[in-house]
This record gives sequence, C-alpha cells and structure tokens, in this order.
Amino acid sequence: MSTTAYEIYGRGFGWSWRLRVQERVVATGGHHYDTSREARHAVDRVRGAVASLGGDDDAFESEEISDPRTIVREDPTPAGDLPEDRNNWVWQLQTPERTLANSADRFPTESEARTALDQFLTRAAGALPMFMVGAEYEWRVGPRPIKVGKPSLIGIIKELTRGFRHRKALRRLDTRIAVAGSRGKTSTTRRLDDVFNRRGYDTLTKITGNHPTLIHNGEVHPIERRGPRTTLYENISVIAEFAPELDAYAAEDIGIFENQGITEYTTRLINQQLINPDIVVLTNVRQDHNDTLGKTRTNIARSFARSISAGTHVVSGEQHPVLHDYMREEIERRGGTIEQVEIPDRHEGMIGAETAHAIDAVLEFLDESVLPEGELEAFLAAIQPEWTRLPNGRVFNAAQVNDVESTEMVRQALVSEDEKILPFVYLRRDRRGRTASFAEYVDLLYEQDHIDSVHVGGANARAFAENTELPVTRHDNGAEAETVLNDLLAIGDPVVIMGNTVADFMREFEQAVSTQEQEANEYIKPK
Repeated sequence: MSTTAYEIYGRGFGWSWRLRVQERVVATGGHHYDTSREARHAVDRVRGAVASLGGDDDAFESEEISDPRTIVREDPTPAGDLPEDRNNWVWQLQTPERTLANSADRFPTESEARTALDQFLTRAAGALPMFMVGAEYEWRVGPRPIKVGKPSLIGIIKELTRGFRHRKALRRLDTRIAVAGSRGKTSTTRRLDDVFNRRGYDTLTKITGNHPTLIHNGEVHPIERRGPRTTLYENISVIAEFAPELDAYAAEDIGIFENQGITEYTTRLINQQLINPDIVVLTNVRQDHNDTLGKTRTNIARSFARSISAGTHVVSGEQHPVLHDYMREEIERRGGTIEQVEIPDRHEGMIGAETAHAIDAVLEFLDESVLPEGELEAFLAAIQPEWTRLPNGRVFNAAQVNDVESTEMVRQALVSEDEKILPFVYLRRDRRGRTASFAEYVDLLYEQDHIDSVHVGGANARAFAENTELPVTRHDNGAEAETVLNDLLAIGDPVVIMGNTVADFMREFEQAVSTQEQEANEYIKPK
C-alpha cells in the first residue's frame, strides 16, 4: 500500500540507494557501489542499525553493525561558512567505522532536523529494498539483461514445446513459491525475497510489472521483453538461464515468482505449467480484475482456487470465512492444502497485516523460525498510509490499490470515525467493472455520512454521475491537473484519490501533488 521503500538504482558512478517515504526522498546512502548486491547489502546495514537503536538486536541482525548512533549537526559549505540564508542542519546515521545514511534535505533549525530524523527512524527498519530499472536508471556497466519473448505466436508455441527442459530446470529449485492474489503481490514477493536472502538461501526472485526484474541473491537483472505476448512465457527464459547457476551455491535454493495472470486461464497456466509451485501465497481476494477473473469475490476466489495443483500448499491471507471455506473445499478437492493466515488482535485492521503475517506462515511450513517480533512490527509500520500534507490541505492517493475493499481500509486508517473526506474518482474506459464498483461505493459512503459529494474525472464520467445518488462534480478531460487539485483542496475536506492511476492525467496530477508538497516543506537539498 505504502510507497515507502529503499530505491536501489544505478547511475554513471555505480549503484546507490535512497529511502523514499510517499513522494519524498528522506535519506540517501552517500556512497556508490560496483554492484546492486553491494548497495542492497548497505541497505541491510541501515535497517540493522536502526533496529539496534530501537533496542532490538534480533531484528535485521547484521554482524557488521556495532555501536550505531545518530548525530544532528550544522553542515558548512566547502568554504567552511554557515550562511544565514541557507538551511544548514543535517542528520546522519553512523557507526565508528562509517556513515550509513544521510538526510536527503537540509533543515533551517536543529529541532526540525531532529523531527525529520525521528520520522526516518520510524520507517527505516521496515522499508523494503526496491530495484529501479528502466531507461531512467540505465548506466554504462549495468546488470546483465535477460532477453525474452518472440515476435509471433509461433515463437510462443516453440517456447512451450521446451516443456521437458523447463521442468528439468524447475527441479533444480529446492522450493518454489508463487505469489498470487488481488492486492499486495509485488510487496509480498519483495518481502519474501528480503527474508530468504538475509537468511542465507540461494534466492531467485521474479518480479513483474512495467519493468520486470529477476533478483538473484541481491543482484538485479532487468528482463527485456521483445515483442507482444511475452509476459507469461518469460518465466521459461528466466528459469532456463538462471537455474543452472544455482548448483554453484551450497545454500538451499528457493525460487519466488509473482503470478501476473489476470484471467483464470493465465493464472492457472502459470501455477500448473510454468512454475509448478510447492507453496502459493494468496494475498487476498478483492473485487478487482472482475472483468476477467469474475464478477463477484466468490467468482474471483474460485478462479484462484482452480489454479492450484495437487500437492501444492496455499497460505491464504483472505480473512473472509465464507470465501476461505469455499476455497478450502475447492483446493482440497484438487489434492492441495490450504491454511488461513492468523492475524493477532493487535494487528486487526492494519493495512497489509494479512500479507505480513503470511511470511511467518511460509517460514513455519518450511520449518524455519518465524520473523523476530521487531521485524514484523517494522514491516507493518512502514506500510501504513499517511496523508501527504500540502499548503492548502491533505491528500492521499488510494488509486494505487484500485479496488473498493482496499480503498475502504485505507479510508478507515486515515480518518477518525466522524471525519469526512472528499473522493476524487478517476475512471478508465477499459475498467467498466471497476467503475460500477466505485459508483456503488461512493453511494454507500454518502448514505453513511462519510462524504458530502464526489468529484470524478476520466472516461464515462457522465454515466458515473447518472448512476449515483449523491452530488457529483465532473472534471473535463482537458482540465489541467493542477487546477483540479486546487479545486479539490479548496472545498476543505481531505482528498482521497480513487479508481485508476494509470493515465497521463493522473501522472500529471501526482506531479502537481509532489510540487505542492515540496512547497509545503520549503527545504533546500544538500549540495
């Protein structure tokens, strides 16, 4: 849910990292490394140091961390001056041997620098590493890319005929984990990779998305898709290229794959033929992709259950008892097994609790010790939603979750019981099922007095307005994103963005939010 993450990226001088909390970079490493693995290792040192400062020497344990401390100081110019018109205060995280992290900003006062340091310490231990790839991050000695895909359907058929060799390569992996579900697949995949990598497993992890990557023991390899219809079958090339390398390591092998299928057929194909997992982590069942996986949550649950092969164990984060019983019956009928993630009372209602506790369930199934309590608490603290504070109000982009159940969980986490919000729902022409779901959702919010009105933009805005019972303000497609943002903030209620985020207008809207957030902070970046 949260965009809090350590971004590990490559530039001309090498690999480095920065910690981003929502739209804002709050810390940097200050060093460049020859490989992404070394930069990732530097992140682990930071997390271990932060946990140790909090009194927890078990969470994110690192033998390289001793006597960590923080300092807040004035940072002079290269000439040794402290100009009055310059923000001079910075913070650092250090050990006697090295500086681990630096504030990304300078601050006008010592007090503000200490406040920023406290905010960093709150999020730094639980944030996950995220490798940044794509044109913006390419550099002259980048990682070895994996080229996948064929320019025709005939090529895809040829890929599938390599089934025997593919199954042989799969057998090189001692344990295979697939991550499926509606929400939280990518973050759960990253979290599994993080845990098993730090525990010394020979870890091979595939993450999908617009910039798919393969991570092998902390070393990132971008996947270059060549031609259409390659996303499903790239798993064959990935496994074929890297599985032989696993034999060179003494540690136990583990493969972790994000299942990117969005139809019942493709989800089943990935599980049963391309990956054949020992464990499937089902994050949750939400009413999204209902144009392809099913019109109701029950139908979506059935699609997931039918993708499970005999002998596969499912760790399910879905908490609805009826849906769980339905999936259990279907999965056991197919020869699989399923367990429901248990969420303790203290974490009930927290965003991502089901996926965080799913990690413990996977570890227990593999006879591994569960996460130290401090790691679990840090993971959860890092992903809870926070308002982005602008000069004229507050805003939160919940369109990233784009289903009504998750959006409602975010709303409840952000506001008190009697505080109202202003929804801005952005619609897409190719997501009619999602449009209908959000029309019903805002009507329900209006009936329960959680909102007074709704603003809407994108495709089918008129149809949306005609099928709701509350006051609706439509924003034309040609409207400037900054103008829309200012109009929303002028109403006075905190703004929650809902619906869809993949659109040019929404990218411009996010940039307008980022610009206003920078104006609200009025900090000057260190030089």
